[in-house]
Amino acid sequence: MKKIGIDIDGVVADSQPVIIEKLNRHFGSNYTREDFINFKPREMFGLTRDAFDRFIMARELEIILEVVPVPGAAETIRELGENHKIHLISARTPAYAGQTAEWLDRHGIVYDGLSLLGQHDKRGACMDFCVDIFIEDNKKNALQISSCGVPVLLMDATYNRGKLPGLVTRVRSWREIKEHIVHILGLRAGGNFF
Repeated sequence: MKKIGIDIDGVVADSQPVIIEKLNRHFGSNYTREDFINFKPREMFGLTRDAFDRFIMARELEIILEVVPVPGAAETIRELGENHKIHLISARTPAYAGQTAEWLDRHGIVYDGLSLLGQHDKRGACMDFCVDIFIEDNKKNALQISSCGVPVLLMDATYNRGKLPGLVTRVRSWREIKEHIVHILGLRAGGNFF
């Protein structure tokens, strides 16, 4: 049984639209997803990166409660969970573990383990849980995790464009994630997923 590590925000939970809406409302702006290519918070909102991160952290619980699942996430994770261990590893604040678990349950997201790290470096957690593959949306996190020899599927987003190293593969949907996991983990593909 293989172990699949999965990030939450930007992979399972479609967080970017909620974050953009909160930024637009607070700053009186009208940005869309496409405006976040090569995101520069100082130019767009007059904030340093640290100040931007603090803005998001101050609204973290609101974001957790308002997001909806990425299309296909619940169904694909359920299928993956039939034959593999699913461990959700997120940078979310550990104090929100209860609200996160409730959200996952409400949306039918199944998992074997949930780790909220409160910071973005997931290398240690990936090694501790011996994940065989990781699904991520943050390019820096993907590069760190892949540096440990773990293949990473990077969910495409406006904020993670650019060249990727060999162990990081860009994917655009949960359908593609399913296909790559079959290939990377050497599983048989057929009429059924496994």
